[in-house]
Amino acid sequence: MTSPPGASGAERGPLPPPTGPTSGGFSRPADGGPPRRAVWRHWRHWPAHWWNGFSVALGVMLVQIVVSVLAPAPLSHMASQLAMACAICASLADLPGSVSRNFKRVLLGGALSLLAVAAVALLRPYHAWMGGLIAALAFGCALMMSWGLRAAAVSFAPVLAMVFALAWPPQPLSRVVISGAAGVLIYLAWALLSGWVLQRRFRRLALAEALHGLAQLLTARAELLGSGGGAQAMRDWLGNEAQLADLLQTARDQLFPHASDDPRSAAVLLHVIELRDLILASRLDLELIGEDPVGQRLRGVLVDRLKTLSTAMDAARQALLDERDLPLPALAPIDWQVLPPQDPRGRLQLLLQDRLRHLDDEVLAIARALDTSQPAPALPLDELQLRQFIAPEGWPGAMVKAQLHLDSPVLRHALRSALALASAYFIALNLPWASHPHWLVLSVAVVLRGTLDQTLERRNLRVLGTAVGCGLMLVLSQVQNLLVWLVVLQIAVGIAHAFATRRYLVTAIAATMMALLQAHLADTSHGLAITERLADTVLGAALAWGFSYVLPAWERRNLPRSLKRARAALQLYVRQAMTAEMTPAGALAQRMARRQAYDALAALSAALQRSAAEPRRVRPPLEELNTVLDHGYRLMAHLSMMRQSLMRRAQELGPDTVAALPAQSARLERALAGEEPVPPAMQALQDWSLLPDVGPLEDLRPWIRRRVLVSVDDAARAGQAAASALAIIEQGRR
Repeated sequence: MTSPPGASGAERGPLPPPTGPTSGGFSRPADGGPPRRAVWRHWRHWPAHWWNGFSVALGVMLVQIVVSVLAPAPLSHMASQLAMACAICASLADLPGSVSRNFKRVLLGGALSLLAVAAVALLRPYHAWMGGLIAALAFGCALMMSWGLRAAAVSFAPVLAMVFALAWPPQPLSRVVISGAAGVLIYLAWALLSGWVLQRRFRRLALAEALHGLAQLLTARAELLGSGGGAQAMRDWLGNEAQLADLLQTARDQLFPHASDDPRSAAVLLHVIELRDLILASRLDLELIGEDPVGQRLRGVLVDRLKTLSTAMDAARQALLDERDLPLPALAPIDWQVLPPQDPRGRLQLLLQDRLRHLDDEVLAIARALDTSQPAPALPLDELQLRQFIAPEGWPGAMVKAQLHLDSPVLRHALRSALALASAYFIALNLPWASHPHWLVLSVAVVLRGTLDQTLERRNLRVLGTAVGCGLMLVLSQVQNLLVWLVVLQIAVGIAHAFATRRYLVTAIAATMMALLQAHLADTSHGLAITERLADTVLGAALAWGFSYVLPAWERRNLPRSLKRARAALQLYVRQAMTAEMTPAGALAQRMARRQAYDALAALSAALQRSAAEPRRVRPPLEELNTVLDHGYRLMAHLSMMRQSLMRRAQELGPDTVAALPAQSARLERALAGEEPVPPAMQALQDWSLLPDVGPLEDLRPWIRRRVLVSVDDAARAGQAAASALAIIEQGRR
């Protein structure tokens, strides 16, 4: 795989594909929570998904109790089961976030679930029509992914509601609608109340997670430097980089709308984002350090300082969770030994010293922002500007319309899902055990994902989780106590919800127990049917695996769009970074362009990672795409350095140097477009003797000129690799 942001030029080379945020060596728990030794220390240290799962379990239990009490005695049991099932479906959309967003998601998920159970009640006696309904629901729910990840939780609610409805004994339509509506409305009220109560806790936890993710990124960067660019260290770096990007967006969504009420948290998050940028820039020029004793010592200084800053970030996280002030970190001065005058690395040492000083400054700024004894820091952007960095909330129809063509991976997955789920239903009707056809439908629905690598991962985890869940149910079946079963059901609901996006194996175990208990409590005449459940899961996983090759959306089909997006985002950041305009509007434009470039490169990297599971004959050109990512991230690092220089020392550059930057910006844009040849003598810039004669603190101008030259080299290499990749993909289509 390509070198990640932060790998030096000496560390480049072909690498194994990253394994994602939970790759080996990544010390963070696989469920995304804080270090395990701290979780049980205090309730304040519980991660957000624990709180969310606990809240969902309480809400579903509340629905069951209220409906059981209010419904007429002869119907109370069935009415409570119907209401609880619809509440579970609505709860899929109950996630940490703003109260207003959560309300809209839960309301939409509940309404769609209610429509699904009503349709099943009407069409259930007619198998042909029922198969058509399953296909239509599968198609419509998969097509909802046109709106992106914000629709994921809502899109599965109608499918789960349909499965629950098929598990019930035949019921009158009026009873289904009234009981289901009661469950949705009661849970909706609970979601509003619990969301309002937990808002402050969720915001604090989101910021704490961002701080911890940054600490892990610093540690991974230090290990990468210390290992000399080993493959495992590269995987860990990529995993931390990918996870931090998700954590930062979650924190933006929760903190920026409340920046005026809690400016300290918003300031900390902004410093975390800047610190991430500085870590990216710290990769530059490290190929000039060398591997002799002097180079090893310089590398050791960098490693030790990054680990010290990582410890400081974890201390900031602990202070935030404990709601106490954070003393300023004791960052001892670095013992920079004086190099011989004839060694040009003395000037490089000054450059590294300046970079570490900026890293120290950001860490100290985070500590000051968390210190309530000091005045709240002023934010560089107002709340209206900060809101522009929040993930979009609306559901515009144009996004669905844009997917209505056969090249769209969303439409292909929707068609594939409709065929797979309808086939599963009709196959189940003809199996020797045809009493629970909905279980086979559910197994296919949860395993079949939009890409082959996700389907394969989900297939294995689902089968294993179902086997474990069935084993636990065998043990539970020895306890013939209705109250115990109801308690276990509520616990399973909470656990399945909490770990759905964190550790799917845990969710699969809990969901198996929930499904078996739900079906048995709704209709005790069939027993627990554990063997049937396990058989349906294995068959469903096999069906989903087979259907993943129907209308496949191989990554190379959409890579041209991702490549062009990444190139355009880099060109935009080039224009924004290489300007001295430090007005609020200019700063906002730079930040927006930087985030778009990060997102575009991350999307390209994710596509490359997903393609590793695809058949070799359809895989994209890995070498060219690795080169695009490697030099694209290096270019981002150069731009970050120039942006920092313009922010802090624009006056020292002089009008001539600043005035020449727009022309250099245009050259970089041409290089990214593949219109600028790679400078033939650029490798000479790796020579120590060609470092500027003066240190960067004495005269920044020659260092900026060198930075521009190296940027052109990286931009040209990225542009040419992108053009080659596009040509290879286009040739493969013919």
